[in-house]
Amino acid sequence: MIQKRNLESLNGSASAHNQTSRPEAPHQIWLTHSLSDYSGFWPRSQELCAARCYAFQCAEILDVRCSTIAAAGNVETLFVAVVDAEKNPLMLLPLGIQRRHGVRVLTFLDGGLSDYNSPVVFPATRDWGPEDVRMVWRELQANLPFFDVAILDKMPERVGDLPNPLILLGETRHTVSGHATTLSGTWSHFKAERLPRRRMVGNHRRRLLGRGRLTFEIAKTSQQRDAFLAALIRQKIRLHRETRTSAEFDQPGYREFVTEMTNRPSTAGIIHLSALKVEDTIVAVHWGYVVGSRFYALISAYEGGAWARFSPGRLLYEHFFEWSFAQGIEIFDFGIGDEDYKLEYCDVEIALHLLDIPVTLRGAEYSVALKITKMLRRKVSNTRVGSVLKYLLRKGPEHNHVAAAPETHK
Repeated sequence: MIQKRNLESLNGSASAHNQTSRPEAPHQIWLTHSLSDYSGFWPRSQELCAARCYAFQCAEILDVRCSTIAAAGNVETLFVAVVDAEKNPLMLLPLGIQRRHGVRVLTFLDGGLSDYNSPVVFPATRDWGPEDVRMVWRELQANLPFFDVAILDKMPERVGDLPNPLILLGETRHTVSGHATTLSGTWSHFKAERLPRRRMVGNHRRRLLGRGRLTFEIAKTSQQRDAFLAALIRQKIRLHRETRTSAEFDQPGYREFVTEMTNRPSTAGIIHLSALKVEDTIVAVHWGYVVGSRFYALISAYEGGAWARFSPGRLLYEHFFEWSFAQGIEIFDFGIGDEDYKLEYCDVEIALHLLDIPVTLRGAEYSVALKITKMLRRKVSNTRVGSVLKYLLRKGPEHNHVAAAPETHK
């Protein structure tokens, strides 16, 4: 078990693998601030081996998150490995400590662009019971830097074919779920039997074709990446201004993260940046991940004004599905959020959970205040007045024909 005095020595120097644990412990816990200490050990998107994780926990993505969002938010990054006596990995945890209103909060290394937070798990954890997980947590808590409360949210019950061990610590159900579509059979059958609103989308496609050549393009050159990314940021910020919601691209480090992920050679195989164009006008654009057989839909936007009435987002999603079938993608993941349009497309609901563990009085007060705030927001949101306000803000004067379309995704 690593002592706190050893934590600093791991950064950029000695490998975390040299640490020891109590002789009687069936495992060791390695702890470091730097992901580079786990080079060749932490799974990468194309080298998952026995690891089970979501794209958000892959080393390439975490590395960019550390240098952008975490750095901008003054997050103290912490990478934990639980290994067996032979130094085989059992569970990996990408964590961070951030000060919020004077409270030190331990969270997953999320940064606002992680739909699913979870540990990276390996087959041996399948046999862990509640006491095994509690032992690991006690040892981890004793050796982490000081924090007031641990809030580990957006946790799925399973990671691949393995259970999420942290669920055994005692959790509560998250207020929202993830949603995904399984892709089986052929594209022609899927298009005929499972695509919603086919007549409406067909009409919109014909009307757009009347305005010029309609093309679906995946960014492959630096010029395309620059143009598509600029359109995405501009359209997304415009949408947030119109709906009076917080724009992610205004958050510290967020724009840098998306830009760096898009342009860094090591992440080129992960990013799926595409656009729907009418002649030279980008009417819809999307940025997401493709890892293994899973397509992660993350950030989408569309052109406003007269273009919005054609629901270009739905047209773009049809191209995603067609492309996914051609590439052998098995799961199209719409991510977190219970928007109505997802229920039209999706046949899988991913239940998400929250782990809230105060360790100080200040942490307990913060936890209670956070719960009260969320409860009040839900109550207001569920009232008739709240529903009307959300409806008006979402639609705006220009969006009378797109209320059910997926353009509002994230």
